Amino acid sequence: MAVVAVHGELAGAAIDECLQTPNGTPITSRKHQDVAYGIWKSTGEDLVVSKRGEKHFEIHCHGGTTASQAVIRSLSGRGFVEISATEFATQFQDFWSVSTQLALTHATTSKTASFLLRLTTQLPKQIQQIRSYVTANEKETAAAQIQSMLRWSNFGQHLTAPRTVVLCGQPNVGKSSLVNAITGFQRAIVHDIPGTTRDVVSQALAIDGWPVTLKDTAGIRDSDNPIEIQGIAQAREQISKSDLTICVFDVNETQQAARAEFISQTAPDLIVLNKTDLLSPGQPLVLDSTDEFPTVRTSVKTNQGIRELLEIIGAELVSEIPSDTQTYPVTAEQQQRLEEALDCLNQNSTAAVSQALDRLH
Repeated sequence: MAVVAVHGELAGAAIDECLQTPNGTPITSRKHQDVAYGIWKSTGEDLVVSKRGEKHFEIHCHGGTTASQAVIRSLSGRGFVEISATEFATQFQDFWSVSTQLALTHATTSKTASFLLRLTTQLPKQIQQIRSYVTANEKETAAAQIQSMLRWSNFGQHLTAPRTVVLCGQPNVGKSSLVNAITGFQRAIVHDIPGTTRDVVSQALAIDGWPVTLKDTAGIRDSDNPIEIQGIAQAREQISKSDLTICVFDVNETQQAARAEFISQTAPDLIVLNKTDLLSPGQPLVLDSTDEFPTVRTSVKTNQGIRELLEIIGAELVSEIPSDTQTYPVTAEQQQRLEEALDCLNQNSTAAVSQALDRLH
């Protein structure tokens, strides 16, 4: 599907010249928000036109370039000038509407898209309400509204920016096999030779509807191999920047001191005890060093614990969800403008609040 937005004093008249509706009713005579089906005369293509305002219309046609370009040529021949979607939005909508709608186009899951779709109408209304509080000199109320929005900044921006989940551990504990089990295909090379993974292997996926970048890192150990040393350094760097760090251990490894030291170095959010299929019958699990962390027992061969692991990752990444009426920034610039507006309120500079919220893009 392609959407061609048309704006101008003569927009309706130009569309009426190009569109043949079944009952002959022109689009200009229809009510605001009405939708009309018709045939585009120059191409014979079925399409739909939505009346968004007296001077603003949307033509919905097939998504191929041939269909949309034919519509654009028809309008260009009647004096209209083609501009990009971003330019159009910037000229005819305010910053809060434009930036939220553009964020929606970057949603990668239906779950995050539903949050963003709601905000396309709620967020601009909230900003207008804040403006009204400032105009009425209700500075404390305006500040409280902004503070409430800023509390959810991280959640809002992660609707389009994937959270990072890093798997770390010593060599040959099954990290790469675990990545393949989680993603559902062989994303990482698996071999029983320790140190097979030398670089960071990344994969985009969704866990519980949240966009995630899953990263498999090199096994961390003492090494004199220059390439492996670089891989270990990258692994440590990824751990420091991750939204969720998962330490993977071979469940058959009984050296508690080494496990405890590794955990203290990496400060994980979650522990995975892998290779449970290799446990001897009646062999006890030694868990002393993992008691304080959420722990999942997994086996890639039997698929044990994989579903539970995904559920825990989703819960750990997003432990709290805003209410349906709560609004929040979904881009870094939105957050910055709200922070500037709050600073202005705290400094009793109400005139500068509007400048922060409404300055040009």
